[in-house]
Amino acid sequence: MKPEQIALVLIDIQKDFWEPMSSDQTFKAFPENVEKLLSISREKGYNIIHVRSVFQPDRSDWMLFYRPEGRGQIPCIAGTEGTEFTEFAKPNECEKIIEKQTFDAFIGTGLDEHLQSHGIKTVLIAGLETSVCVLFTANSAYLRKYLPLVMSDACADTKERHENALEMYGDLSFKTITTSRLIDDIQSINELIKNFV
Repeated sequence: MKPEQIALVLIDIQKDFWEPMSSDQTFKAFPENVEKLLSISREKGYNIIHVRSVFQPDRSDWMLFYRPEGRGQIPCIAGTEGTEFTEFAKPNECEKIIEKQTFDAFIGTGLDEHLQSHGIKTVLIAGLETSVCVLFTANSAYLRKYLPLVMSDACADTKERHENALEMYGDLSFKTITTSRLIDDIQSINELIKNFV
């Protein structure tokens, strides 16, 4: 597998999502692991895509169950500081930024077209939250015939939801690996990729 056939998709590593979770000691290594993942992906020449949620304050693009008044508060409202990427996950100028309004980063975003146009076969997926947008995007990647590799230590959620999502869906619609394995054992990752392409 050539590096240019691998993409890193970082999902929703934004202030409104990370700051409420940042005090949870379960995921204290999350920022460091995301930085490592970005560093190795840049070094290897992987295609890097940063996905962020951005919603209009008038609810016009909110998901169905959130549209009625009083049905929960939506984070990442357009024009607010909460939509910004965290310091440890900031994109470089040359890296693609995609905005979404659903849990699935493929829906209405042009992500699939971007990956296809670059000949991507394998997608490394990391970000927030494991049981929601990471899971939906990984499943969607699998259905579109990409090999999704969820970076288990570069995702975060509540502890229970994180573990349950990886346990229930790992090997069903994605494979899980860690950033340390990606960095230290790239040969075994290449072998894994070869078995699925």
